[in-house]
Amino acid sequence: MPQFTPSNLMVFLLTGMLVWLSVNVLLAAIRLRRSYELAPSRFIYPANCPPELCLDQLGFIRFICPRLILFGLLGLLISVFMVVNELTGLLAALPDWISNGAALFLFVPLIIWYVIFINKAAKRFW
Repeated sequence: MPQFTPSNLMVFLLTGMLVWLSVNVLLAAIRLRRSYELAPSRFIYPANCPPELCLDQLGFIRFICPRLILFGLLGLLISVFMVVNELTGLLAALPDWISNGAALFLFVPLIIWYVIFINKAAKRFW
């Protein structure tokens, strides 16, 4: 049984937040794909862009759905990697800063990519 230290507690907290975000994004993408209507959501619209003011709703849905699905699946995959690493010591042979930092090295680019494609959507469709 692994011991909980401040470093792996941080990883579990980060993993929990990533799972929550990934599941919510996947559910929003599924809802968009099924209904083809822009429903209220905090995760899929750019800041200060209400769905009612979208210039091309169908185009936005076609643009954003594949990216949301990919983001959600990659987020869940990174979460699984992070939990497996903490519970099994998969990267235990490496120094602590690398094994604990591996989660951040995977997580940060994913969030940056999310911000980039949300901003692209804002420029194109609002």
